[in-house]
Amino acid sequence: MPVTEWFIIKSLTIPSSWLAVLLAILITGIIVWRKFGKETEDWFSDAAILFLLVWKFSVVLTDFKLIIDSPLSILYFNGGRLGLFLGLSAALLKLLWRFRQKNWPVSELVALLFSMVMLQSVYQIIMVLVNEALLWQKIITVVLFVALVTLTWLKISISSTWQFQLTFLFLFTHIFVALIQPQGMLQSPLFVTGIFVICGSLAYVLTNKQLEFTEEKL
Repeated sequence: MPVTEWFIIKSLTIPSSWLAVLLAILITGIIVWRKFGKETEDWFSDAAILFLLVWKFSVVLTDFKLIIDSPLSILYFNGGRLGLFLGLSAALLKLLWRFRQKNWPVSELVALLFSMVMLQSVYQIIMVLVNEALLWQKIITVVLFVALVTLTWLKISISSTWQFQLTFLFLFTHIFVALIQPQGMLQSPLFVTGIFVICGSLAYVLTNKQLEFTEEKL
């Protein structure tokens, strides 16, 4: 969904996408805490903070000359699309490393997949609510992502089969939504979902391998 709304906070002009990201992280963190407990919310918060820091300060890499000429500009800019993917990669790699240290527990896989779906869904819903688009585009986007969140909430903990199916349903849902939105398939949020699905699939495979190994030892 393209950014059509901007918010002025004192001397800062903030695009609606920034607001949507921050609210999506906050809302997802609260829901993860209520559903999975404080320990799970802790690793979600750590990953979210790392993402925000890398995204924000990656402007040093993407526009080094600007920072040299005007150091205070680091407060007003971020690393853009490249910074977004750098921050996301850093956060997800940290999570995968943490899960590896804990031998890929199924409970953490469930929480990871759930938080990815929730984070992107809340972001999409906020974006269509605060930005301009055709009414039918807004309705379809909200209905599909609400349905995805509801199904994930109900089924994600049932079995590994559901975890696998929901991961790819997440991707296909976003692809369909992207096709009806003004920016089409070439939008950053869809690439984010693709990265989420790759990370989730890797965690799924490694978790199930660890589970099979444990069962063989028994």
